[in-house]
Amino acid sequence: MRLAGSLTLALRFLGFGARGSSSNARKSLYGAMAGIAVSLVPLIVVLVVANGMIEGISARIIELSTSHLRLSDYAGISPMADSPAAMKALSKNILLENPEGLITGAWAERTGPGMVIGPNGRTGATLRALEPEFLTGNPGVRGLLKPVSGSLTLEGPKDALLGEKLAEITGLSVGDRFRVLTLSVNPDGSQKPRFSVWTVKGIVSSGYRELDALWLFLPLDTGMEIMGRESSSTFVNVRTENPFRNLESVRFSLLRLAPEGFTAYTWEELNRSQFQSFNTTRTLLLFIMFLIVLVATVNVSSALVMLVLERRRDVAILKSCGTDQGTLTMAFLIAGSVTGLGGVVLGLPLGILAALHVNGLFSLLEGAINGSLKLWYILSGGDPLSMPGRIRMLDPEYYLQSIPVTLSLKDLLLIACGTLLLSAAVSLLPARRGAREKPIETLRKY
Repeated sequence: MRLAGSLTLALRFLGFGARGSSSNARKSLYGAMAGIAVSLVPLIVVLVVANGMIEGISARIIELSTSHLRLSDYAGISPMADSPAAMKALSKNILLENPEGLITGAWAERTGPGMVIGPNGRTGATLRALEPEFLTGNPGVRGLLKPVSGSLTLEGPKDALLGEKLAEITGLSVGDRFRVLTLSVNPDGSQKPRFSVWTVKGIVSSGYRELDALWLFLPLDTGMEIMGRESSSTFVNVRTENPFRNLESVRFSLLRLAPEGFTAYTWEELNRSQFQSFNTTRTLLLFIMFLIVLVATVNVSSALVMLVLERRRDVAILKSCGTDQGTLTMAFLIAGSVTGLGGVVLGLPLGILAALHVNGLFSLLEGAINGSLKLWYILSGGDPLSMPGRIRMLDPEYYLQSIPVTLSLKDLLLIACGTLLLSAAVSLLPARRGAREKPIETLRKY
């Protein structure tokens, strides 16, 4: 009965069933409700953008760069690391001797520095000599590495695939021939430059330029010929069924198969510092958004204080009629919690809608900013042709070209429950003070 009475009083305080009555405190509560709703929208958008960015970048690093696991000759002491045939045999043996059935692919690769020389200039590049099947037979690569022009295959011994940024810097396009400069080591230890000529088979992009900007893919056999062991790394990329499960057991299996000088590493070991940086940035952004929600919920406490002052006479009459203090405390507490609930009910759908269309919103905002700048530039007497470049909200040099949108039900429930708890917590103090009003003193004033 106490709960039913408290709920009835709370609904009355909020204006349900109180026709024709005007209340400034009630308007403040509705304003606090709207404030909570508005504060939840950026919180959800930031959560989705941060999760999408981290997941998208992580997937590209895991699938295209380090793979799920890597069997590597980082020390450069294994003689078989200089033989393309031996490295291919090692990758095939890993698939054949797959005791637990968790490995789905293995491809040999050698990576080292070089210089690409094109018609428009030259630039340093990361040379990746690998088995062509890594590009055509790896589902993780096919889903993330897209050809901007040309194809994604290395059919000839002198075919090459360039990253989109590398092609822009050097002015190369599909079908062009270009030179690559690498260093070779003489028997006496001295270094000499070595030039080789290649043909652009395709220009590729992973959607994340910071990762693929300087990639140059070459066939394993001919690519290993121009990269010396002293300045490069030789390894086998290993792909499993799931990069987030059973990696340690697969790692121990690889160590049993590894030739002398080779060591197995998981993607977590190879990218630990980078992923820690991602998670720290995400946590910091969410903390800032949480502070915005906290400020919005504090408005509930302020509005509830106004409600307590406005309802002092009603509280005094109710207490004179025998209503206990606990019922009144619960009524004010429910009023504050319902305000928070209303903010959640309004804010969650708006936040989810904004998150689902976040790429379109960024494009719209980018267009509005650039349009305004162009208009201001023209009105100030400037030449539109000499106007600086467009402002990019998500510069592909540092961010993904398109944010993957993933909504986590767990995160949304956590946001909703956290907002409700905050609303109840900030309502507790004014609710207790309101219920402690002394009816005699209050009735004397009125």
